[in-house]
Amino acid sequence: MEEKELTIEESFAEIETILNKLESNEVTLEDSFLLYQSGMKQIKHCMNAVEQKVQMLNSNGELETFEEV
Repeated sequence: MEEKELTIEESFAEIETILNKLESNEVTLEDSFLLYQSGMKQIKHCMNAVEQKVQMLNSNGELETFEEV
């Protein structure tokens, strides 16, 4: 089954859920590693999505897509 790509807002909500679980005393060490891995995946997704949407003005006053240097 193919995973649906989450929106940035959904990813942030998922990260918040993961953080709440990690802060609880009921998570095993093994589960905390899995939660950490999932959280890092969501953070990477957010960073990639934001980079794709960020635009900046070039020296001619035209919008162009942000590219990592």
